[in-house]
Parts: sequence; C-alpha cells; structure tokens
Amino acid sequence: MKIWAGRLSKEINDKVLNYTETTNADLRLIKYDILGSIAHVKMLHKQKIITENCEKNLLSALIEIYRLNENGLFTLEKEYEDVHLNIENKINCIIGDELGGMLHTARSRNDQVVNDTRLYLRSYILEIKKSLEEFSDNLLLKSTENMNSLAVGYTHVQPAQPISLAFWYTAYVSIFNRDITRLENAFNSTNCSVLGSCALSGTSFNIDRSYTQELLGFENIISHALDATSSRDFIIECLSTLSIIMSNLSRLAEEIITWNSFEYGTLHLDDSFTTGSSIMPQKKNPVVAELAKGKVSRVYGALMQSLAMVKGVGLGYNCDLQEDKPLLWDALDTTIQTIKILDEHIKTSSYDSQRAYDICWGSFSTITELANWLVTNKGLPFRKSHLIAGQLTNFLISKKATLKNSNIALDFLKSKDIELSEEEYFEILDPKNVMNRQVSRGSTSPTSVKIIIEELEESLLAHKDFTFRKSLVIEKAESSLLKTKRG
Repeated sequence: MKIWAGRLSKEINDKVLNYTETTNADLRLIKYDILGSIAHVKMLHKQKIITENCEKNLLSALIEIYRLNENGLFTLEKEYEDVHLNIENKINCIIGDELGGMLHTARSRNDQVVNDTRLYLRSYILEIKKSLEEFSDNLLLKSTENMNSLAVGYTHVQPAQPISLAFWYTAYVSIFNRDITRLENAFNSTNCSVLGSCALSGTSFNIDRSYTQELLGFENIISHALDATSSRDFIIECLSTLSIIMSNLSRLAEEIITWNSFEYGTLHLDDSFTTGSSIMPQKKNPVVAELAKGKVSRVYGALMQSLAMVKGVGLGYNCDLQEDKPLLWDALDTTIQTIKILDEHIKTSSYDSQRAYDICWGSFSTITELANWLVTNKGLPFRKSHLIAGQLTNFLISKKATLKNSNIALDFLKSKDIELSEEEYFEILDPKNVMNRQVSRGSTSPTSVKIIIEELEESLLAHKDFTFRKSLVIEKAESSLLKTKRG
C-alpha cells in the first residue's frame, strides 16, 4: 500500500512514476539515508517518543540494510520512487510495518533528502580538496626540482619575459590555494544539519535537533525549518567553487596544449597521455588536456541549471529541487577526475628549457632589462630608456637579427651615446641572468621562488590540517552510529 493511500484513490500512473522517480540519482544517498535514520531513531528513543523495543528493532533493521548495501545486495526499486521509501519498505519487510512505521515519526522526506545530500556532499568536498592538495604538493615538488630551469613567460600569447619553470608551477599552486580555501568555505556551508525540520514548519513532537546534529557530526545547524527544507544555496555555492576550479584547470590545460604544439615546442607529453590520428600517421594529439577544457562546460552548465532551477521556487519544498542531484553528482565527478588526470599529466610531462632559452633570445624577451639597466646605470628616465630599447628592437628586426647579434646591437647603442662592452651586453641580456635578477617579492628568481614555495607549503599544511580534522569528525560520527547493537 502506498503511503498516501489514505488520500488518493488511484495508484500512480506508470508514466508519472517513470517521470518522477529518483532511484538512479539516489543510489549515492543509500548510506547517508541509513546513517541519518539511525541518528533519528536514537533521538526518538532519547526523547521517549518511541519505546526501547521499537528503537532496537529499527536500529537492527537499519544496520542490516547498511550491511546489505555494503555488499552490493540492496537495490532501489523504482516502484518505491526514491531512496527514502525503498529503505522504509525494506525495514517493514524485516520487522513489520507496525514497528517499521514508527521510523518516519517527526520526519519528512523534505528534511531527509537535504540532510542526505549534505552528508554525502561534505565528504565529497573533502575528497576533492585532498586531490587538489595532492596536485599542489606534486607541483611544489616539480618546482623544487626546477628552481634554475628557464621557461618563457607570455602575455597576449607572445613571449614576454624569461621566468623559471618553478615560477610557472608555483603560480598554479598559488591559484589552487585559493580554490582550496573556497572548498573549505563550501564545506562549512554544507556541514549543517537540517534533520528535524520536517516538511517545512517543524513538528509538535518533542524532538532534539541538536542531538541528531551531534550524532551525525555536523558542525552547525540550520535552525529555521522553512529555510532548511527549501534552500539549495549550499549546492550552488559548491557548484560555483567547482566551476572556478575547472576554470583554473582549463587554463592549465590550454597551456599544455599550446606549449606542446610544434610552433612552441617547449612541453613534451608522455605518449600514454596522447592519441594518434586515424589518417595522419605523424600526429600525437594532446587529447587529455583538450577533454579537460571541454568538460569545464559540464560543470558550468550544472551551475547555470541549478541557478535557473531555484530562481522560480518559492519557500517550501517543490519537486523542481530534485533536479539538483544529477547535476551535482556529475559536476563533482567531473571535477575530481579532471584534477587527478591533470596531476598525472603534469607529472609525466617534461619541459625543454633549451628551447625556452632560444625563444627568449629570438623574441627580444630580455629587452626590458636593458631599459632597466639604462635607468640604473645611465640615469635615464624609464620612458626614454623604454624608447631606446624599443628602437633597438625595431632596428634589429629590420636587419633580420636578434639580441644575440651583439655587434649590430652595440653599434646601434653607440649611435645613442651608450657605450657597452660585449661582456656587459650579454651579462645584461642573457635570459638566465635576467631571470635571476628579478628579486622583488613574488618574482621569478630562484631566491624569490624559494620563499614562495615555503609560503605555499605552510598554507598547504594548514589546509591539510583542516581536511584531516573534518574527516576525523565525520569518520568518528559514522563509526559511532554503525556500532549500534543489533536487537
């Protein structure tokens, strides 16, 4: 018998059931629906709303379903619509509906589903956070190994100035550091109990919402029942964070693709992270990075769809909101997969610093340092030294020469009353020397990058401590709930 048989005289139409059921999306929530139910039952008994015998039987049935699910032996049947009614039906099969029917006392599917989602999401956020922390660790390791390795820094997709390869790696760690902070904020917004809000207005039963919060290891509680059951801003905040992460990963993927191209030729990709062409035998395509860029749109789409979904929903639960989970699940999976695959991609790639050295010379990327030298050593205003350096660049290009053609360059400078020896000239303009002279805070010299690495390592330690502490609370809460004695 359906739970609303008292009000409705007909069974739900099969087409309606197929359109409204959520069992496939709810598969991820089985564990968390059981944990929430265990906490709810314990609270009902503590508040003397159910008897000790009823508590024991309900807990015994819930633990049995948990074990069945762990062993892949519990499935969700579409005829029961969702995870909540499937579990309730299974409990009734185990202990009978007289005792099983007490489970839903002082509870609604409205607060259940939000609570389940929060339990699941907070753990997944920490998993994504761990992956991004591990990626950052690996980038810092690459940075330490490449403190003196030359790379090309770009603006407007043109060679701009020499940088160290370590400087490039640490730039992404700096970016991910903010992403990790945003994940912590999303975790905090998610890690709030809503159980006991019931349908929308609370309940006349003397429940203890703080007790279920404590049992489930939630740090806070959404006190307002109407807000708790109808708001999905925590999901939107998470999707926003995931979108920013994917945006940053896409920037990395774009540089992988660009630098790997024949025209740039600075980044060499491991064969196992590329594919060939069905027609062109010479091709080695950077498909992983290309797909990473493409998958960003899925996460963006989830965010936009979620924003569109909630904008027309007034307070109080509406079935529009059940569309949040498929979007969220896909965005979570896509993000963690992309983090992990790009981590491996970078670990297995190699950068050609000799090629970078040649590009720096050939692209006039050190000419800014000549302008700086004229300010420091010749007392020229920077705008005048900038003009001379620009004129030199233009002159060399007209001669089909580069900065390496010191004889042509020195003759030009001499015409401007600037005397330099060839040794001084190369000391000023050699790309590695230019890289090493950048000593301002946060700059590209090995001295500065060493400080950057130390600062990022310290920040990462604090982030890892957050992950460890929050994971421990969750693990302890789940372990405690599952130690419940069977009746």
